[in-house]
Amino acid sequence: MTSLNLATLTGASTGLTTASTAYTDGDQLGAIISMNLGANGIITNAVLVDKADIIGAVDCFIYDRSVTLAADNAAGPATSDADALFCLGVINFPYPIDQGASRISSVDSLGIGVVANASNTIYLALVTRSGHTFFGAAGDLQVRLTYSKDS
Repeated sequence: MTSLNLATLTGASTGLTTASTAYTDGDQLGAIISMNLGANGIITNAVLVDKADIIGAVDCFIYDRSVTLAADNAAGPATSDADALFCLGVINFPYPIDQGASRISSVDSLGIGVVANASNTIYLALVTRSGHTFFGAAGDLQVRLTYSKDS
């Protein structure tokens, strides 16, 4: 019998719009985010931190391999039918709590099972569910996943 160990991973967004083009409901937020799990496990908790203090609700699609997404700030995630089959689940981050200079949204009591692929990596795609302005930096969104992993 194997035991499960608690672990936490953090991934930062890349490629977010930092110019003058606002996001609308349903737009892709940056490029795909990769996280190395190291083993099979169950995602139990997720936290989204917005250092730009601008977002509303966000969906986080989790894939077991890298997939082709829409471009940043375009309607997303716009995956193909074939890529959609690699989705392990979706985390619906509710409207975040304003922390002054940042916003935080979290979801507890998740049970998203992850079977490690050859690279032990999962991939995240973020999609906004509300309109908002552009970001101050490409890495303004941080996703932290807590999971129980096989030891």
